[in-house]
Amino acid sequence: MFKKNSFKKLFSILNKRLISRYALISILSYIYVFTALYLSVDFFEVNKTLAFIIVYGIAYIVLYGVQLKFLYSKSHDNIKLIKYFFSILFFYVCANILYNFGLFFKLNYIFSTALTIMVLMPLRLIIYTFFVYKDK
Repeated sequence: MFKKNSFKKLFSILNKRLISRYALISILSYIYVFTALYLSVDFFEVNKTLAFIIVYGIAYIVLYGVQLKFLYSKSHDNIKLIKYFFSILFFYVCANILYNFGLFFKLNYIFSTALTIMVLMPLRLIIYTFFVYKDK
């Protein structure tokens, strides 16, 4: 699916801007995720799994527009939106499985969230770059 040169191109010096912007957008979105989870679970006493589903869902919706405009500098079109929807569906399911897997093993919900992020963040960059936001 991916050519060896594509991976070299992704991580080349020419794409430092892409990677640094992705990191910045991710950090900001995860500040929201951690803050919203903490407030939901510890302050408002919402179920951990329900809070995770809601908080992550909102983050993914907002990230479409942010990444489209500020990371990839692309215009919206229905094909990109459909590809984003399917990639998010995949990542949303994976995130919930990983998060609940951590809870199953009695990890703190914040730590479980952090592990989920560390696993999925690099994979999302690759999928978004080579599949979702790539022009034909």
